[in-house]
Amino acid sequence: MEANTRGRFAKDRVAVAVMVDLALLSQRGPVPLEKISQRQRVSPYGLELLFTQLRRHKLVRFTRGREGGYEPARRPHEITVAEVVQCVKEPPDRRSTFCAEGRVGDNAGKCLTQELWAGLDEVMHGVLSAVTIQDLIDQARRRDHTAAMAAVEALPLRAMAPPRGVMPKALSVARSEAPLRLLSESLA
Repeated sequence: MEANTRGRFAKDRVAVAVMVDLALLSQRGPVPLEKISQRQRVSPYGLELLFTQLRRHKLVRFTRGREGGYEPARRPHEITVAEVVQCVKEPPDRRSTFCAEGRVGDNAGKCLTQELWAGLDEVMHGVLSAVTIQDLIDQARRRDHTAAMAAVEALPLRAMAPPRGVMPKALSVARSEAPLRLLSESLA
């Protein structure tokens, strides 16, 4: 993933992708910053800043030493996407909304688009609160599993042919169950 620092949701996307990657990689222990940097194509300096924010919000923890690195502070099913996004959310830019000064009436001094952006933020927070990091991991695994199954089905029959002398019944079992079982075990 190429880290794009432009756009309203660029930091959000990077932060969520990094948390999903961290959750996947940390199953074997703490993950060095360099490994995540290489996989996500984000500069180590940028990741250091991101992890400082994630640590401040108690979403990740750091272990020092030779085998050290970062890992989620809680299980992936306990961390919502909204929590991750909240860590990197910047305060609104006051220059991005037009405030009509000197107006009279009920909306005097209120920014013309403030309610729009506040409503959008509220809706997004509601949606993102319903999605956990584990949900994203499960979705990626299902997608990878489906792609692997399609690849097996696309193989020519001779690529899956058993050695000579195998009984025809074993041939049909080998073509249908063995590759599927091996793939599902490798993805698990």
